[in-house]
Amino acid sequence: MQISSDIQLPELRTEVKAEAGPDQVIIAASSRKDWPAINASDHSTPSLQMIPADWRLELEGIGWFRAHEGRFISWQRWDDSVSDRDLRTFLVSSALGALLIQRGFLVLNGTALVKDGKALLLLGSPASGKSTLAWCLHQQGWQLLSSELTVIDEQGMVLPGMQQLKLWYDAAEELMLDWQQLPLVRKALKRYAILPPDLSVVSEPMPLAVIYGLNRREQKDKNKEEVKDKEEGADDPDAICAWQVIRQQVALLQLRNQAFQPRFYRGMGKEQQLFIQAAALVKRVEVHRLALPDGVKLMKKVLKDKSLEDPVSLAPKQSQAESPEEE
Repeated sequence: MQISSDIQLPELRTEVKAEAGPDQVIIAASSRKDWPAINASDHSTPSLQMIPADWRLELEGIGWFRAHEGRFISWQRWDDSVSDRDLRTFLVSSALGALLIQRGFLVLNGTALVKDGKALLLLGSPASGKSTLAWCLHQQGWQLLSSELTVIDEQGMVLPGMQQLKLWYDAAEELMLDWQQLPLVRKALKRYAILPPDLSVVSEPMPLAVIYGLNRREQKDKNKEEVKDKEEGADDPDAICAWQVIRQQVALLQLRNQAFQPRFYRGMGKEQQLFIQAAALVKRVEVHRLALPDGVKLMKKVLKDKSLEDPVSLAPKQSQAESPEEE
């Protein structure tokens, strides 16, 4: 997929062609007054309007965004005080994610990295530590394939996507990064972007080998009576452990719950598409729960002796059992 944009997008590889082909995505400024009215779906909100082939987002103080027909992203700046940087934040995330859903891709809220020609996928909530873990793995020779939203095709190939890592101030400090030299993700937000050439990236589709659902363990030690992990080492808050999610139904729910913006899928009538694609993926690729220690420095330390390429090596001692699961 090629992208033609009238605004620079350093997070993505963009290419401008004189003649736009049927596969090309075109990103261009336009007046929202020229956008046709739509009869928005029940899953819409006052700021988010959706029908199957049209998606609109209004962000006060930033601008208006539209993705339609799986090919076009239109945008309008709120006013002249809004920087290209702030616009890019939503163009390469929400707007592009909506367009990819329109095109029929499986779009997950995750970060993909590559080593030795195979990709792993980290899934988790915004506070689960995906970017921090990705940076630690990057220091061990992994290359970034996609962050924030990850696209997987029908053959289980992960497509190159947004190629930047976003770290909050506290994480950047603990990782001893010179955050003052890093660009802000958005104004008035203490979150910083790491981009190439400071980031080693892969720009070709790669086969997905394993999926990890991240789980920060800061509460686990406090709730030992409630957490009934029988495996030796599972209750060690300083350990990194992984368990395979053996039941496909549970793995399917985990993928579905980590879809990029589930409301987008519902509002554009793509829920069935999401279910079918996620079901096919869990039959092809193993899903594991990955328990991480709390604290950036500790996580970085324990990763030195662990390999995420081999999930079996991360299983608690004396056990290869499936993880405790919650439906």
